Amino acid sequence: MMTRVSLPSLLLLLALSTAWMGCSGREVELLSPAGGKLNDGGSGRDGATNGTTGGERDGSATPALPGLMSLRIEPTQLTATDDGVLPPETASFRAYGTFASGEREVTGEVGWSLEDTRLGAAHAGEVSTAGVGGSTAVFAQAGMLEARADLTIKLAIEVVTPGAPADAESSFPESVAGDLSGGAVAPRIVYPSHETMFPRNLERVLMQWQAGAALDLFELRFESPLALVRVYTTALSLPSDPTLWGWLAETHAGSSLTFSVRGVARADATSVYRSNEVGLSFSASEVLGALYYWSTGAQGIMRATISSPSATKFFPAPGSSDLTCAACHTVSRDGRRLAVGYDGEKLRQVGAPDGELQIPAAAVEDGPAYGWGTYNPGATRLLYASKGSLTLLDAETGSELSKVALPGKLLGTYPDWSPDGKWIVLSVGTGRFGNKEVTGTSLARMAVKADDTFGAPETILQSSGASDTLYFPMFAPDSQTIAFVRAVGRSKDNASAEVFLLAADGSGEPIALTRMNRRVKAQEGVLQIGNTMPTWAPSTSDSIFFLAFSSIRDYGNVLIGQARDQIWGAAIEPARIGSGADPSYAAFWLPFQQLEEGNHRAFWALDPDQTCPIGIEICDNLDNDCDGVVDEMCCVPQPEVCGNGIDDDCDGTIDDGCACQSTEDCDNGLDDDCDGLTDGKDEDCGLVI
Repeated sequence: MMTRVSLPSLLLLLALSTAWMGCSGREVELLSPAGGKLNDGGSGRDGATNGTTGGERDGSATPALPGLMSLRIEPTQLTATDDGVLPPETASFRAYGTFASGEREVTGEVGWSLEDTRLGAAHAGEVSTAGVGGSTAVFAQAGMLEARADLTIKLAIEVVTPGAPADAESSFPESVAGDLSGGAVAPRIVYPSHETMFPRNLERVLMQWQAGAALDLFELRFESPLALVRVYTTALSLPSDPTLWGWLAETHAGSSLTFSVRGVARADATSVYRSNEVGLSFSASEVLGALYYWSTGAQGIMRATISSPSATKFFPAPGSSDLTCAACHTVSRDGRRLAVGYDGEKLRQVGAPDGELQIPAAAVEDGPAYGWGTYNPGATRLLYASKGSLTLLDAETGSELSKVALPGKLLGTYPDWSPDGKWIVLSVGTGRFGNKEVTGTSLARMAVKADDTFGAPETILQSSGASDTLYFPMFAPDSQTIAFVRAVGRSKDNASAEVFLLAADGSGEPIALTRMNRRVKAQEGVLQIGNTMPTWAPSTSDSIFFLAFSSIRDYGNVLIGQARDQIWGAAIEPARIGSGADPSYAAFWLPFQQLEEGNHRAFWALDPDQTCPIGIEICDNLDNDCDGVVDEMCCVPQPEVCGNGIDDDCDGTIDDGCACQSTEDCDNGLDDDCDGLTDGKDEDCGLVI
């Protein structure tokens, strides 16, 4: 039986602990979906078996029961339903221990834990849920003995928004088998698009749909094997808030659900009309970093994170009287420095996030002529282009290190330094180069040498002619792939622009991102929407990457036919790059923007205010410890060797996942039985030394 929750505000912007009125008039508190990270498999639980004694563990937190020989849990499998409101639901388990005298219940004498702590907490055999659906192992432990059971938590939630009748659910049978679809009456979802993957921490998404004029009551249905969340409204849109988002994103982190809209005419509710079904996914982990982008409305560079409710002005400083134009900019990947073309394309470098002026030395001075730039890992060097000429600058002192000469009459612009520090990619060509416009350019890369010089440019993708323009190349976080823009004609304000991927060494053909570039609302093959200026989110894992880019596409029912630049994002699946399949997901609008402004040229960089989810540098071509440098003093993952006191698999935990033996192997140098004693020092091997 579902619990119906009546929302006190259509905007759904209450804190998670706010009391909400139920349809019966009683006050209830929404559960706060847990904010922890997904368990990535390093739980240390793989030695346990269902319902019986598993591998022995470090029992320091759970004292042994004298004489206990084995341990089991009943039931071995359990499914609980969570209605999303306080008090939490509970699931009950019992533990039984075998002793020489026989078996007895030991539920209150053993320690209890959950493998996935997002789903709740366990104490004395009672598991309290946390408003998150999912599956987890439940463990009972006494000393070195442990038993396991499996728990599945399913969400069953109904929400009634203001304006909708308290008995709204009575108009919509739980089964959709009798629904009508298609035609001019049935609802049509216009945002988000099918096959969108959202960052788990995005939080604010405006669900939007259209419907025949007669329909005036709607059920939004979010459904998966782990959840059925139904929201009732009379509007044609629904903004999510952290609570609704938590139910959906935390439950489906790393997985997916289906979203559909059902509608009825309250005057004659005999027919239920159902929309197209949209598949939505959520990233397994939070998406890191802050975006810095140019806003025409603010006439400056704005800053926001994925979960920011709104962007704030970063440069020129908010509240200052400085209204000087500051447009073309770049941000170091470690988030410490920003270079910008200021007051007629003159270089200024400021620190981030404090905004303190670093280059030139004083605000009254002019910096050198500047167009587009890129920082090396560590942000000690700035390579920048001005009308096709390249210059290398010491970013610490502001002194010029060299003019970077290209062979013949070749010019270069839009440079990007690879995260691993080994390469520069840029657009090259001949003829007239402007800072804001080129035509017919190709893509090339240059090797970075240890003495602050660069190798000769080698073409990795040749332009097919004067009207085939390749520009804005950007390295992916693993330095293995480049995102770039291709347009017919000039680079500036070109509606034909689309984003492609290319192997960083130029091998293979350019990879089309059809879903990202051309899927708008429920339409396929939408062209002339100016997809350009890609930037990659920082990433500590190669499971999913995210791109942000500018586009003049429509945004649901909210922004139609305006051809106004907005910042959009899309997930990219690295495993599909080069497979022949489209590695992109459909694009989503970044909700911290102002719709009336033109927003473009975003740069995504690390945010020093965020906690790095890993903190250990692994030798995998990614910046795992979030310091802006790739693979420095990195750890090479190996299978965990039990008892050697070393974090062999580079996950931050020594001997995790180890199943201890019952006795010590006396000549292998390892603590096989996990009692803190090795070989001859263990009593199993004779006299303890």
